[in-house]
Amino acid sequence: MSSTDRIRILIVENEGLVGCDMAASLGKLGHLVVGLCASGEEALERFDELRPDLVLLDVHLAGQLDGIDTARELQRRRRVAIVYVTACADLDTVARARQTTPQGYLLKPFNHDELRLAVEVAAQRHFEENERQRREHSYFEAFQSLADGVIAADLAGGIVFMNPAASRATGWGSHEVVGRSLNEIFSIYQASGEPAEILPVEAAGAGQPERTVFLTTRTGDRVPIQDRSAPLRDAQGELTGLIILFRSAVSSSAASPVGDTARSTAPLVDVVESISDPLFALDSRWRITYANASAVKLFDRALQDMLGLSLWDLMPTAMREAHYEALSKAMLHRESVNRELYLDEKQIWLEMRGYPFGEGLLLLVQDVTARREEAERRNRIDRLESLGLLARGFAHDFNNLLTVLLGNISLAEMRLRNAITLPELHTAKQATLQAQNLVQQLLTFARGGAPIKSNIHLGDLIDTFFTHHTRASRVEYRIEVQPNLPQVALDPAQIRRLVSNLIRNAEQAQPNGGEIIVRCFAPDHEEMFPGEMVADQNFQPAGLAIEVEDKGEGILPEHLPHIFEPYFSTRKADNATGLGLTVCESIAKAHGGSLTVRSESGRTTVRFYLPLDSDAEEGDAFGLSKVFDSAPEGAAALPRILVLEDDPLVRSLIVRNLTSNGFDVSESAEGSETVRLYQESMNQGRIFDLVILDLSIPNGMGGVRAIEKLRAIDPEVFAIVSSGYSDDPVMAKPAAYGFAAVLPKPYEPADMLRLVRNILATRGIRKTS
Repeated sequence: MSSTDRIRILIVENEGLVGCDMAASLGKLGHLVVGLCASGEEALERFDELRPDLVLLDVHLAGQLDGIDTARELQRRRRVAIVYVTACADLDTVARARQTTPQGYLLKPFNHDELRLAVEVAAQRHFEENERQRREHSYFEAFQSLADGVIAADLAGGIVFMNPAASRATGWGSHEVVGRSLNEIFSIYQASGEPAEILPVEAAGAGQPERTVFLTTRTGDRVPIQDRSAPLRDAQGELTGLIILFRSAVSSSAASPVGDTARSTAPLVDVVESISDPLFALDSRWRITYANASAVKLFDRALQDMLGLSLWDLMPTAMREAHYEALSKAMLHRESVNRELYLDEKQIWLEMRGYPFGEGLLLLVQDVTARREEAERRNRIDRLESLGLLARGFAHDFNNLLTVLLGNISLAEMRLRNAITLPELHTAKQATLQAQNLVQQLLTFARGGAPIKSNIHLGDLIDTFFTHHTRASRVEYRIEVQPNLPQVALDPAQIRRLVSNLIRNAEQAQPNGGEIIVRCFAPDHEEMFPGEMVADQNFQPAGLAIEVEDKGEGILPEHLPHIFEPYFSTRKADNATGLGLTVCESIAKAHGGSLTVRSESGRTTVRFYLPLDSDAEEGDAFGLSKVFDSAPEGAAALPRILVLEDDPLVRSLIVRNLTSNGFDVSESAEGSETVRLYQESMNQGRIFDLVILDLSIPNGMGGVRAIEKLRAIDPEVFAIVSSGYSDDPVMAKPAAYGFAAVLPKPYEPADMLRLVRNILATRGIRKTS
């Protein structure tokens, strides 16, 4: 596979709809999906025929083999990249999967971008590994066939390779020298009997006579050879070792003594002089005996001023305290050492690799500032992913509990509405809604969930928000909504979270009081803030905008480029998390919009642009924006509803709510039971009018698999999907999976009733049309 080839992908997934959706997404990205298998046995049977470069594997498969056993068997046949795509996140499963050295582990549910990233990273790693092996194999074949002797050693002086010609010349076997010291195997002397230095290729200039030295073989014989050496570098250009090439000289008389050249304290000085990274040689008292040009430049000193100077005289006192013990141990025990240090005066990070050298150390120094910054960025991403796993781990169960709390409080309010008003119930309900908001905000931040859109008036959303918002003291709020704004497709819950974060930031920016202005308007296409910080550099203003302005101190110019970074905050002392604007940016991008910020002393303005589009058609494909308070004329007196819900408390709430409002309800706790009840009802001629399916059933058939089987029985089945995983792709695009509508948890009983009546009214209208 080359970098220009299309990636050949085999999908092994027992849920047909999920597999087909993955195949469609990958096809749009330009990858070639060569097959879709439901079991490990089928994948093994078709593996040689399909020749995939990458296999996407679920852990739970149809058949006897699970995904991990299948991956193990596939890799026995030939090298292939493996990415697990599964809902299994328990430690035992992950530990088993790790033994197969997969290129990725993608947790369900996932979105389009996560799938794309997992596939591209896995494919790139697979390509790089293939290229490395191909390159090593070609080098190996070339070196094996050379008549000259070839010896390769790492930076610590350990031999890693010797070809047959070198084996014959030294008397050592190619395999027995691996790991041995280069000085032991390749011991060379001048004609005078003095130990000889290894001569680099660069030292052999044009017109220079080749030298002859004497190699001491394993049996103690001395044979004349001509030798050269060169540094070994990896694909990134970093020094990794040394390669020596030598051939037998015609006779010892061809020897060309080196004259009066004294023995160097650093045998590889000539080789490493051309190395671009700083390099020092130290004696046993830390004195610098050699420094190459890069080392001289690093410390801005002349070479003559550095030689003989102690290494610690070049370093700050704090650096000696941090690294002296580790370097002393390496020097004493003759072992390699690796340390990272921060050079404050140059504000750079350095990696210092030390190797035993004579009685001292050879120190190779590399600027790793860029690598450290990238590592910190990756660490932030890892923390986000960990947060995502944590959020998803408890969101489903927690939202189920919130559904029970919110539902029962709402039912109690409805029953007592005409008799008595209890403020305690209202307070409990508001607290439950706030808990819901926190869970959804965590999910949005951690995973960037796809919005569940419907057509909304922004002005109504802003008014509703401030109806429930607890206003800060000594802060004046002004709300300016442009009249006659069109409806826009958005996720009202996510946009409320965005507005809430922006208002809270504006309030915290004015601890002593001030003014907050919230504007909702259609911006002029020519209007842009001069010099504003834009989260999405490719954004073109269009559609509607929500703008929040405060009269606080403003954001410092040096802080402005970092405000969208996770965990960045200037209010750490106030326990600020630094996640607010990150969440807002995630929501804005999920809606196809953008977030812009302008700040100056005495005023900060944040603007959210929201494009006008037709993305609400998923949620309103069945006319659900209409509200029906009762079933349409001609509908059955008692519409029949089948419920799939594994949580008994939630299931009981659903049944009580629907039954008390005139519906005939049947319940089930697992998908296969739901399918059986539906089939039995059809056989009796008593078809269900609506099915409500929970998306995720632990250790059982969930909503996606259940609707797939139900549609095979009855292509006209109407179903609502409900889940606490509001960021699942099924919740954002229900029609693509066969659902008529979505019901995110937690919800109030009145919301469920309204949706059920809308669906049944739509079904009735469609039957009579």
